[in-house]
This record gives sequence, C-alpha cells and structure tokens, in this order.
Amino acid sequence: MVSESAKLAKEKGNEAFKAGDYPTAIGHYTTAILADGDDPTFYLNRAAAYLKLGKNEDAERDSTKVLSLNPNNVKAFFRRGQARRPLGNFDGARQDFNEALRLEPSNISVKNELADLEKASREMQAKPVPRRRRVPIEVIEPEADKPPATKDEPLLQPVLSRDLRPETTLETKEQLPRKPQTFADAEQARASKDVRVSGGIFRPSGNHTIVTRRANEASREPTSGTADTAPVRSPMTLFDFTKSWNSLETDEARWKLMRTIPPSSLPALFQASLEPDLLKSILHTFQAVCNPSTRSAVRDYLTALMRVQRFGTVMLFMDKGERQRLESLRQEVESL
Repeated sequence: MVSESAKLAKEKGNEAFKAGDYPTAIGHYTTAILADGDDPTFYLNRAAAYLKLGKNEDAERDSTKVLSLNPNNVKAFFRRGQARRPLGNFDGARQDFNEALRLEPSNISVKNELADLEKASREMQAKPVPRRRRVPIEVIEPEADKPPATKDEPLLQPVLSRDLRPETTLETKEQLPRKPQTFADAEQARASKDVRVSGGIFRPSGNHTIVTRRANEASREPTSGTADTAPVRSPMTLFDFTKSWNSLETDEARWKLMRTIPPSSLPALFQASLEPDLLKSILHTFQAVCNPSTRSAVRDYLTALMRVQRFGTVMLFMDKGERQRLESLRQEVESL
C-alpha cells in the first residue's frame, strides 16, 4: 500500500508537471520513489518529466524500471520508444512501439510515433554516403650521391665554440648545501637557522637592506580551533557558503552557519548548483544536531532543501545508505 508521504509527493509532482516546472516535478517524484520504490507510477511520471527536459537516457532507465515492475505497461513501452529514438536506437524504439501496439492495437499515439520513426529511418537510409577524397602521395627517393649520416657524425653543429655545460667542479658540489629529501629534513633545517629573512630592499650595487627576525619570536599565526569559535556571518553566495562550510570541522559549527540563512532562501542560494558531496554533508549535519529542541528548525531547513532544483537529480547519485539517512531524518522531524 502506498504511504501517505509518497502520495503527497506524487501530487506535488503532478502540479509542478502541469505548471511546466519539470525539474521540480522530478524532485517530487524522486521523493515519492524514496518513500515507496515498488510503485511503477512514480517512475513512469518521472520518465515523462525527463522526456520534457530532453534527458533521454534517464527516461529510458525509468521506463525500463517500470517494465520490470509491470511487464505489460503500455505507457512504459511508449515512453521508452520515445527516449530511444533521439539516442539513435531505432531498432529498440521500433520494438517498443510494436510491443505497445500489440497490447493496445487502437492506440493512435503509438501508431503516429511508429510512422514518424519509419519515415526518419527511410530518410536516413536514403542519404548518400560521402565518398572519401583520394590524395596522391609522391614518394621522394633520397639522393644517391650523398651518403647517409653515420652514427659518429652529429646531425646538428654547435654555433658557439665554448662548452655550454655549467662549470661545476667537485669542490663546488661539496660547497652546495644538501637539499632536504623529506619533510622531517626540511623542518630540521628550518629549526637549525638562528635568523630567518622576512623581507628587505635589494639593490643592484649589492648593498642590500635585509630585515631579519629572531627564530624564537612568537608566531602570529592563529591557533587551531578558532574557525569554529569565530563569529559566523551569513554567506551571500554559494561559493562563500561552500568555503565556510568546508572550513568548519564540527556539526555544531556547521549548524550555526546554516542558521544564519533563512530556510526560504535555500532554493535561491543553491539554484541548480547543488552537488552530491555537499548535500551528503548537510544531511549528516542535520541528523547529528537533530534533537527535541532543534527538530522544528531542522524540519524547516530539510523541507526547503528538498525544494532546490537539482535535489531529486542529486539524490540519484546517493548510495542506499544516504537515501535511508534522508528517509529516517524525514520521519524523525515529521514526528512532531
């Protein structure tokens, strides 16, 4: 029996499909599939939305899934044939249309698609195959009176008479400092120096002014852990959000960053640029901070996140564990 959440998601997908908002419709149909993956209607509706966007590979995959659940589904054969034709699979499309006609001999839409397919196939066969132009190649024989160059004779003659190799003697090599081979050697070499050059003025005369600092001078670099305790500012762009999100190490700090953004602003912030890794990290943070005091806020953010354009498409790249995480999180926040 279909769950209520799956029915609600399907109805929202149908409304978005009728309004011409096919990406949003795909997202709602995907939510319905996550709630109930055994209902072929959800896959069939999503295949129709994919066809509207020209995503023929996805439409073919969903139609095949419908036929695995319901082998005699006429619409699944019809939509898979529609998806295979632009992909150049004329034989597969013809087979699907013929199977749909076998199940419904009076279906006018299938007959029209089959007729268009046959016409396109004949036109493709009637096109002449372009002939390749043959270009004659003239073989030039080497001069008989000129002997070929031997191995001892160089092909290129040097322009300068002096030796171009650097004059590096054994004494010079011994004076050069040994390059560190590992990070530990480099750290030891830096620690052994008493003075480090931090800047200055370099003059052509050789009288340079060098500014030095002592090796035991206190470092001005910030200590670790300040990123999570610093005041959190609301990011203005997705780039700023992603940069701030990845710089934070704890779920509490990331939740604090998320709270600076109103839930209604998430679709405009992500638009069509939501990536699977970022979505996986956000869902992990939502689940980690979800408790009785934050459950209402997590629900608002999760609902807004599911309205992002590519949410349904991104969920296709998630593994089974991540999809189960989303479903368990939805059930937890809806239990208010």
